[in-house]
Amino acid sequence: MEQRFFWFVIGVTLTLCDVIAEEPFLLKIGVVSTWKHIFTDLLQRNELSLPCSLLNITTPKPKSQYDKMLKVKDFLTNNQIDVILGPYDDATGIVAEKLKIPYICTTAARRNLKYTFQILPPLEDFSQAIFDMTKSYGWDKVSLFYDDTRGVYIMEQLLTNHDLMVKSWHVEANPNPKVIEKQVRDHLVRMRQAFVQKSIIFCSKEHTEIILDQARSLAMLSQPSEWFFYDPGDQLVPVFKNFPDVFVNFTVFGLMEFDSRNEITTVEDARRLNISLAADSLKLVNVTLPKFSGVPRNITATTIAEELRKIRISGYTGDIEFGPDGRRYNYTIKLSEIEGLDSLQRYSSKSKEYWTNGVLLYHVGVWKSHFNTSASKIQFEEVKRLNRNYSFPLKGRTVSVVMILEKPFTMRKRDYKQRLGNDRFEGFAVDLITEVAKMLDFNFEIYLVHDGKFGTKMENGEWNGMIGELLSGNATMLVAPLSINSQREEAVDFTKPFMTRYISVLMRVPQSEQSYFEFLNPLHQNVWYCTFGAFVMVSVILYFLERFGIPQNKEYPAISFRESFWFVFGSLLQGNTDASPSTLPGRILTSAWWFFALILISSYTANLAAFLTVKKINTPIKSVTDLASQTKIKYGTVKSSGIMFFFKNTNIEHFAKMWAQMSEVDPSSMVDDTEEGFKKVKQGNYAFFWDTTVNKYKTIEDCQFMEIGPHFDPKGFGIGVPPGAIYREDLSMAILRLSDTGMLHQLENKWWPPSRSCPDLSKPSADETSELSIDSVAGVFFILLGGIALAGIVCGFEHFAKVVKKAAKTEKNVNGKNSEIKERESFL
Repeated sequence: MEQRFFWFVIGVTLTLCDVIAEEPFLLKIGVVSTWKHIFTDLLQRNELSLPCSLLNITTPKPKSQYDKMLKVKDFLTNNQIDVILGPYDDATGIVAEKLKIPYICTTAARRNLKYTFQILPPLEDFSQAIFDMTKSYGWDKVSLFYDDTRGVYIMEQLLTNHDLMVKSWHVEANPNPKVIEKQVRDHLVRMRQAFVQKSIIFCSKEHTEIILDQARSLAMLSQPSEWFFYDPGDQLVPVFKNFPDVFVNFTVFGLMEFDSRNEITTVEDARRLNISLAADSLKLVNVTLPKFSGVPRNITATTIAEELRKIRISGYTGDIEFGPDGRRYNYTIKLSEIEGLDSLQRYSSKSKEYWTNGVLLYHVGVWKSHFNTSASKIQFEEVKRLNRNYSFPLKGRTVSVVMILEKPFTMRKRDYKQRLGNDRFEGFAVDLITEVAKMLDFNFEIYLVHDGKFGTKMENGEWNGMIGELLSGNATMLVAPLSINSQREEAVDFTKPFMTRYISVLMRVPQSEQSYFEFLNPLHQNVWYCTFGAFVMVSVILYFLERFGIPQNKEYPAISFRESFWFVFGSLLQGNTDASPSTLPGRILTSAWWFFALILISSYTANLAAFLTVKKINTPIKSVTDLASQTKIKYGTVKSSGIMFFFKNTNIEHFAKMWAQMSEVDPSSMVDDTEEGFKKVKQGNYAFFWDTTVNKYKTIEDCQFMEIGPHFDPKGFGIGVPPGAIYREDLSMAILRLSDTGMLHQLENKWWPPSRSCPDLSKPSADETSELSIDSVAGVFFILLGGIALAGIVCGFEHFAKVVKKAAKTEKNVNGKNSEIKERESFL
């Protein structure tokens, strides 16, 4: 009985062992909680070769890192986890290393962990690839945009190349997109000022899109600019598709093919890389399991780790192979150049190019990773690119154009308050940019410079005025009468000149002298005195010659002393008298007097016509030299203008003397703007140095102004653009075409008409006549009135004398008759 029971127990035991032995193997996979949904979705599509169970590694509310490690240890040992998948967690990694559980992590991990296998290549490898590329291309300048600490590591790596100047720009996170946009714009403007044309973007997708959008608004997405992007997971595809019109290469450092599509990664967002890394993790596990020759009991965490170090597979992120330290090597980082094109689908393995979703892609090279990092190197492929026609980078866009109020270049219309946009302005500069925009097919918005200055470098090194607007990125170009000089050329770029300007002097036209006795001006006062003396002398001599001479005809009445004066005066005015000389000496004297009177009156008449009918302007200043040699009339120009710097830096003696007068002796002669200068000129005793183009228009607009020559210091006016702007050449060609077609000449004639209503003081006086005014001949009327009054007075005196004489004679006659009557009465 006991023997039978013994064998029964043995049989049951063996049966139970067989049942246990035949129980299927279950691979227990620990997954970092944040990625469990990714692995679950992947396993639903493609199962592993052996049954598995996904267990979410949880550590509820750890009090410290040590407490977290203890909870992770308990979870891993209690659940007998065979392998861990997911992003790297420091506490999990340390515990897995202690328990010798393989940890296939999908993000960067700390070094010196033998049981941690890093699928995502370390940042050092990408950094080395970028560094090798800069060395291969022989760059001397590069900009680095970054928004986290990874960018600092890249910068440190680039700085090890002592032949490379690195400009780094940190894009700080901010909840307000406007703040980030302004921050990025400021970085780009400073980058352009430093003439850096190569840029590496090491930022998030959102920040990258902001950078490219601001670069496009500054016309920096055009040759010769080049842009390079860190994009291991093909996450920037949607960003690049927003720039199909960009004609500049985008070079991408990627772990995956650009815009890749397969049965695993079909999404177009940041999950593409995560899904690919997770799929490669499962693929590694799946490839490792068959290595155990179908004996599931041999599968342990340690054996899985050993097999992971041996295998080499091709995954969704490229070739996967691990070194002894768990780091991935023997993979490739792909360098792809992207250009925007119309939507096409084509692939050509021969030319290493294909179109996908409107983007042209070139495979230009790869960076091959090796276990020995020093052996890693970059290899470029020979690429045969398509021949493409260059397109103007501003085509179809609306750009900002800064201007300054300066007649006749930019002026407000009279009813500008009722108008909007560009329609508020008119002038030569407005017409010029309108013609250029039509030719190059772009739109523009005009705005006036806020500080009203042309542009000068301040003490802190910054620029104000329109040049400051260009350098700050507020304006795409400036169109104004801004002269090109060496200092401005160092700050910004200029197109070919659309006009040449000189410096001239603007002054007020001197007031012509008005006099009621203008008719006396043809003869000098000394001539008048001599003429009067000759008249008196000839009259007296004629009287004596007639008195003592022998008369030729005794019937002629003798000339009295009074008649002698009257005869000589009448001869002078071509009048007749009753008496005339009858002696030979008198007639000789009279002939000489007539000849004298003829010459004198003819000369007077000729001069009188000129004096009364020609504008007489006595200009005290006829040249710049005259202005420099006097101190009565002050002179100056606009502060911080190009003309001021000409006087300041000149070595010409009289100009240097004038600068000393303007800057030291009389600083008040300098003005803040042209309007102030024009006002001072109009007030008188002030000369204003400014551009001939503006001065000439002022003399046409207001006849109270005149321009004094000769002109000096020729310089050109050009359209200003930011430094390094590629569209400068396009604008220059447009200006040349406008010149060749005569359009520039037409615009000049429109705003500087060849004919003017004001008298041209530079022409001979015979060509500038005017009708006589009453002021010019009023003296003649006064003399006539004086003569009439004198004649009336004399007549009155004569009449009074006649009356008195007649009364006296009558009284005498009456007295005579009375005496005669008395005598008769006494006689009777």
